[in-house]
Amino acid sequence: MIKLTAKNYNNSIAPHRREWPKYSTQLLNIATQNCQSLRAKFVGSMKETWLEMKEQNISGTLESWTEYYNNAHGTDGLVEASKKTFVMIEAMGITRIDEAMCLDYIKEVVYNKTHMGMGGEETAVQVVADYYELPYRWSTAEEESRGIDAWIDDKPVQVKPEGSAFKGHVHNHADTTTELLITYTPKKKVCYIHNPEFMNVHA
Repeated sequence: MIKLTAKNYNNSIAPHRREWPKYSTQLLNIATQNCQSLRAKFVGSMKETWLEMKEQNISGTLESWTEYYNNAHGTDGLVEASKKTFVMIEAMGITRIDEAMCLDYIKEVVYNKTHMGMGGEETAVQVVADYYELPYRWSTAEEESRGIDAWIDDKPVQVKPEGSAFKGHVHNHADTTTELLITYTPKKKVCYIHNPEFMNVHA
């Protein structure tokens, strides 16, 4: 495994997070998964929207992402998603989370977590591509559905936050014999290349 640190990072996107009452985000996360309120049919495809923004050379700040998302999708889908989430919260018998908090959580995921995730993912791919001195590109929607986040030269890549890549609940686990696996540390200028030998597999 190769660790790349701040000296490898020329540009990075600073994450922003909100403060939440203890355990509330865990409960809200379960509720959104149960009712599937964060599906693209309600809130749009985060990755496709992020890439559209980047294709227009718009900076990856939280403010620019929030503005771009709202212009692309509006906010009606966020409200609909929050209402579905609140119905599930009530069905789960949780009384200390109200509908307003559900809407805040949907915004947290769509705005803040997408900004942190896409920004961290994007930066990690750039850093690793620079390390190998190779070109890169982002995956298409069809490639993403197969668990490919990007390509470095002709090698498929999966990128995940550090600590999540090997958890049982994570879908599309990277097959390190067929994909380069990169993890990054949110809020820090650190990423890891888990199987660097893969870059020489087809050499």
